[in-house]
Amino acid sequence: MLFLVATLTPFDARGKVDLARLRAHVSWLAAQGVDGFVPTASAGEFPYLTDREREAVHRTVLESVTGRLVYPCTWDPSPQVTRYLTDAARDQGASGVVVPPPLFYKLVDDAIEAWYRGLAETARLPLFAWQGPEHIPSVLSTERYLALRKEGILDGLHDSSADTFRLQRTSAADPGAVFAAGDALLSQLRKVRLLGGVVSVLGNVWPAFCHRLLRGEEQLDAALVDRLARVRAAGGPRALKALLGMGARAPLGPPRPEQLLGLPESEMPR
Repeated sequence: MLFLVATLTPFDARGKVDLARLRAHVSWLAAQGVDGFVPTASAGEFPYLTDREREAVHRTVLESVTGRLVYPCTWDPSPQVTRYLTDAARDQGASGVVVPPPLFYKLVDDAIEAWYRGLAETARLPLFAWQGPEHIPSVLSTERYLALRKEGILDGLHDSSADTFRLQRTSAADPGAVFAAGDALLSQLRKVRLLGGVVSVLGNVWPAFCHRLLRGEEQLDAALVDRLARVRAAGGPRALKALLGMGARAPLGPPRPEQLLGLPESEMPR
């Protein structure tokens, strides 16, 4: 099972994307055995980055981890910008792209299918759907997903549903093409057969810890629950960025120092 990290986006003191810090971060993760990266997904704050900033993030990750899998999230409210970012990712050598259905509105299968068909016409690289009910109200049914896979419109699924039954069913029908996202499931995903891989956010800070969970070290299950609770209470991705010494930008400002109490230090040397 592949282990991928949904990368955080660092900022400098002026609030600009810190590409040098990003380069050092993903290079370190690659050295820790991370198989691939998903930049500018929800943990990468993509709603608050310009299209040029996202393109620069994608390019930096791709240049820094040559030979590793990189699946940028190229979604944008504008279909034209989505195509621009997808084309740029393809030209830069991305392994594929991750694209959710249009955000905010809850759409039926026909509308979601039309969205992916339109993207597939020009993408010319692997296109992964994204299910994430925490941020994305539209959910493509398993039946429609499998039909689009059979037709070659989609190349896989990035599933953040935290629904182990759905993950088991989909991965059994489409072995190796479903990637499960959501650190709360790290201790359970080792039991879901035929998954293509796991996409972790905690892996930005504790890649060795996450690897051990996936390998089946059940004595760490309680520690995972504790870390997740503390990270959520401290602000989620912005708490992880603080542990890594990464700068923040509005609206996700840094947590207060006392909010980080009790969280283990990052495995990355400071």
